[in-house]
Amino acid sequence: MPRRPYERGELRSAVVTAARALVAAEGVSGLTVREAAASAGVSHAAARRHFADDAELVAAVAVLGFDELGAAVSAAGDRLHGVAQAYVGFAVANPALYRLMFDSGTSELAAAGQRVLAPAVAAARGSGEPAGHDATVLVACVLHGLCSLLLAGQLPAARSADLARTVTALVESALAAR
Repeated sequence: MPRRPYERGELRSAVVTAARALVAAEGVSGLTVREAAASAGVSHAAARRHFADDAELVAAVAVLGFDELGAAVSAAGDRLHGVAQAYVGFAVANPALYRLMFDSGTSELAAAGQRVLAPAVAAARGSGEPAGHDATVLVACVLHGLCSLLLAGQLPAARSADLARTVTALVESALAAR
């Protein structure tokens, strides 16, 4: 693949985007700075200026994934039902990325996943105040558990929308009772 020139600051983004595409196509296993650099059409040395090791690249792809999840959830509005559908839909549409996001071992990233849910949890509780930590963690646990079961093949992915609706109804009932 011929090398491509990048403007200052664009190379990092290009390598992360290439890495994200590699994760979607091939999964997380074996993702390296070298492989992402080659896919982006830049030298390994140039990419190494932005990523000291493969773990830094994986973390950058996880951040990109949480940004994408946040955008999907935000586009769904502030109703818990729509947010849950968007969250589960994102996981089912991006299984390797979703796994990478939560397996990256970065607690700040997992907290970002909970923050995208907080407005919908507050709306489901029927209050304008920010969602309590416990309520947001409850919703995050339920949705992540559902996504994990779907991605592991323990539940049929074809029923993901139905399952998200059912789980959301149960969670909304629990939140309303609090």
